[in-house]
Amino acid sequence: MEADGEEKFRAGAGREGWYTADFAMNPALHVGVDENGLGPRLGPMIVTGALVAVGDVEAFDAAARAAGIGDSKAVGAHGAMRHLEGTVLALLEVHLGLRPANFSELSAALCMQDDAALRALCPTGDAPRMCFGAPVPLPAFDGVVTEARRDAARALLDAGGALRAVRYFSVCNRRLHVEQDHGRSRFDVDLARMVDLVAALRREAGAPVRAVCGKVGGRKRYAQELERLSPLVAIEEESRRRAAYRVPSVGSVAFVQDADASDAAVGLASLVGKYVRELSMLRIHRDLVGGVPDLRPASGYHDPVTTRYIQATTLVRAARHIPDDCFER
Repeated sequence: MEADGEEKFRAGAGREGWYTADFAMNPALHVGVDENGLGPRLGPMIVTGALVAVGDVEAFDAAARAAGIGDSKAVGAHGAMRHLEGTVLALLEVHLGLRPANFSELSAALCMQDDAALRALCPTGDAPRMCFGAPVPLPAFDGVVTEARRDAARALLDAGGALRAVRYFSVCNRRLHVEQDHGRSRFDVDLARMVDLVAALRREAGAPVRAVCGKVGGRKRYAQELERLSPLVAIEEESRRRAAYRVPSVGSVAFVQDADASDAAVGLASLVGKYVRELSMLRIHRDLVGGVPDLRPASGYHDPVTTRYIQATTLVRAARHIPDDCFER
């Protein structure tokens, strides 16, 4: 393709012939991607993607709202995870046949990284026990899978929507520090993992998809990162609220502000990501509380409880040689 023709393609022009055929997309295959834990002081950043086969979009969206799928910040919060946990576990059971007995089983089923990859930057000695040692049986927050929650999950199937896969990346604080040392911000890492999930779920779908991701900070342009998937990215829109692209052999990819509240697939990914992050924080707490018996759990965000948590665990972390860059952003 000549240079001027390529520029027209990248600008979204020339939508006939092989361009249209290459983007022949099954609109029923939706991918939603979102992050949880981009800005806190403690705990990992979780980036999650969900692949959903949708027949009737309106019916599926209505059933998703009725099932409690949406913005994870509105559905569940630190210390109030019971409903979110029950919703997530019911969806995994009804749609994917998963009944994890503990967090380790959940991670083995859904995480994009194996145990060796998760521990790749861990220091030697006793320090990794903080993130991997404490057992976390499920349900961890009293979110029992009731028949009512199963019925809500089945209602998605009745509405023509089936969850086909959920995958997530867990990015630990040490990883974020290492990336920062190489000039990559947490926003860069978040976006890279989002694109990785779009590619992975496109492979699982076996056909081009409609992918929607939550916007990364105030970023307006995403074509450069998407060029990892194809050198011929067509730009459809780049505005404050939405950036949309066509990517050959992948499908459509959009980055939308507050996508978890407006797109059911993104909302579903957000719920799973929130759940995984809270389980990660709980595992850290169950390990550290052994050395500080009256330690109260903390959300890990920028609040007084988290500040006191950091101060209260200083001695036990020093005694166990837990590096500060493993513990705090």
